[in-house]
Amino acid sequence: MQIDDVVREIKTGRIGFVEKIDTDYYGSQQAFKIYQKIPRGFCIRSEMVDGIGPTKKGVRDRIMVCWTDGHPEYRSSEELEVISEKETHV
Repeated sequence: MQIDDVVREIKTGRIGFVEKIDTDYYGSQQAFKIYQKIPRGFCIRSEMVDGIGPTKKGVRDRIMVCWTDGHPEYRSSEELEVISEKETHV
């Protein structure tokens, strides 16, 4: 995805243009995890962490989209689909 690409919001089907891209804005690569079995009714506390593992969604970009039917707004990169890419002249 690049600036000036035409994108579509997957959930609603709205069309817009990419105005700005903030790379690695959302998420993280890894997180503290609890891998042990916690019995029902017990509290989960911060000292119970027993490992570090990958996150479900990972690192995502924040994209500012100028919609054709509304005001510009930020969306996560996983919420958008590129329809047509900007041609780069070499």
